[in-house]
Amino acid sequence: MDLASRLDALLPLWGICAWDASLPLRETRAPAPCPLPPAACLVAAFPYRLPEACYPGRNLSRYAVPPDYHRIVGARLAAAGAALAERFPGAAFPWFCDNSPLPEVALAEQAGLGRRGCHHLLITERFGSWVFLGTLASSLPAAELRLALGRPAPGPLPDPCENCAAGDRVPPCRRACPAGALEAGGFRRERCLSFLSQRKGDLDSRTALLLRRAGTVWGCDLCQEACPRGRAAELAPLPEFTAGLRPRLEPDCLDPASLTGRAYAWRGRAVLERNLSALEPRSTPRQPADQKNSAGDKISADAPEPIDKEPPSPV
Repeated sequence: MDLASRLDALLPLWGICAWDASLPLRETRAPAPCPLPPAACLVAAFPYRLPEACYPGRNLSRYAVPPDYHRIVGARLAAAGAALAERFPGAAFPWFCDNSPLPEVALAEQAGLGRRGCHHLLITERFGSWVFLGTLASSLPAAELRLALGRPAPGPLPDPCENCAAGDRVPPCRRACPAGALEAGGFRRERCLSFLSQRKGDLDSRTALLLRRAGTVWGCDLCQEACPRGRAAELAPLPEFTAGLRPRLEPDCLDPASLTGRAYAWRGRAVLERNLSALEPRSTPRQPADQKNSAGDKISADAPEPIDKEPPSPV
């Protein structure tokens, strides 16, 4: 099997891009060293979404339902790096997933994997935004890698949000965001419900109510669910993401053995216990009357349902 075929078997969707000097390395605690700066990057996307029947009673973001993706994606990236090192003796190919100094979405766009959507996640043509991203850095030039692997430079990709955001339309992902994190001018990470669910410390009354209305203990999928591209995405998860599923976190699943190998374990038991408590009706505070979501819609404190709106049909 030639090298490109070996990579195809390990990386469902991948491409190569030159390192853009305008993209600064991010501050990170990543354990692997990175060539400074890398001359090129190999970027890969790993689909994880399963049929909805696999998520009964789900109170976790879909990415957290299978075993920890860091281990699964990391193992595939490490194998790809080893294959590349065989072909290019003396070259190093450190890999990164999530905890990365490399701006993954920007590099994935340059590598031709997809385009950044209005929800600021990468949207791929086949899998929507239901993908994990991983990278392999290299000191070898992109042109050399492309030539050896038979991967030409990618051409321009169409805007996946063109129909959603045409004219004065408010994209469905922005309307669905319960916390006002998605704005026309950018992404407010500090408002994102996924970010808030992982932050340590006590919950304020607004965040506790948002968690309960979204029915989530960890993470948030509302913007992805609202995205037409996401709803039409191909379901082709890695085999490793189809076993060991735990769609629902319960208070009796917080012991060390139950948390081992789960993507939500890194924040510790206290955060999970806090969020589970927030989902209990007795702990739900009232929402301030003047709170609004990303689209400017007022959030009623008495509304019994989640505050996201029904998105339009796929386009």
